[in-house]
Amino acid sequence: MAEIHKPGETVKTSGIYKVVKEGDGVSAFEVTCVEGEHFPPTRSGKGAHYELIRAAAHSHKHGELGSKD
Repeated sequence: MAEIHKPGETVKTSGIYKVVKEGDGVSAFEVTCVEGEHFPPTRSGKGAHYELIRAAAHSHKHGELGSKD
């Protein structure tokens, strides 16, 4: 079962998330969410949530890409 995250919670894992309206998996769509930011509010109303589809390291945290500042 997928881990469910609610709007306003802090994103713990950067990646691609599916936004699902409660009782309506048909109109789900995908968004990118970044670790440390908050899951944005939705216009879908009550019960909308986020499910991680694929985790991905943010570019500034990747050893091959990070800045040397």
